[in-house]
Amino acid sequence: MNIKILTAPGPVCFPLLATDNEGLEIKFGKDGNSDVILDSSISLIKRRLPIHMVLLSGLSIVSPDFKGTTAVMRKGGASDTLSRIIVRNEHLPVNFVYGENMQEIKNLLNSGKASAAVVMSMSGMDGITLEERALRAGIYVPGSCAASFEDKSIMNEFKNIYTEGFKKLRENPQEFAETVSKKLPSRFPMEFISGTMNSTAQVMEKPENYSKLEEAVLNA
Repeated sequence: MNIKILTAPGPVCFPLLATDNEGLEIKFGKDGNSDVILDSSISLIKRRLPIHMVLLSGLSIVSPDFKGTTAVMRKGGASDTLSRIIVRNEHLPVNFVYGENMQEIKNLLNSGKASAAVVMSMSGMDGITLEERALRAGIYVPGSCAASFEDKSIMNEFKNIYTEGFKKLRENPQEFAETVSKKLPSRFPMEFISGTMNSTAQVMEKPENYSKLEEAVLNA
C-alpha cells in the first residue's frame, strides 16, 4: 500500500526520509491534497487543517525567557507566531528583532541589541521549549510538528514508519542524516538534521483540545 505524503521540507519529514520505505510517495510543498499532510502545528492551523497526530515536540526554545528585545529567526514563521501569542497573552513589554540564521541571532545577543532569543533547541543554549512556555501562559500547543490525515485508516501504519525513521536517526545519526540530506529538495547540513532529531522528542499521539491556540493563530 502506497501512502501519499505532502510535507514541508524540514525536520517534520526527516524521520520519513530516513526509512527508505518504497511505499511512501513524498511530495514537498504546502499546496494540494494527500493521504497525510505534515507541517508545523502552527502552519497546519494557519492552513485550517485539523491536527490528528502530534509528531515532534521541543524543536524551539526561548532563552532565557521573553524580555526586553527578543531575537527570533524567520519573521512570520511558526516560532515567531507562537512567541507573539505568548507575549500578547501575558501582556509582556517585549519587542522582537529578527535574524536569518543562528549566527545573526548570536550577533544580536553579543552586541546587546537583544537580551533574549528564540532559537532551535539544537543550538545548545539554555532555555525552555516554546510548548512548555506557552503552557505557562495558559495555552496548550500540540507539539512543534504534526500530521493531518485525509485517510485515517493509515494512521497506525504511518506511526510505525515514522517511529522507525526516528529511531534510525537517533541510533545512527551520521549515516541516516546523510540519507535524509540527499532526499531533500535543498541540502540541509547533516549536523542540523542529526541535531534536531537528538534535541526533540517524538510524541505520536492525538492532541488535546487546542482550540485556544487555534483561535489565537487565526486571529493573529
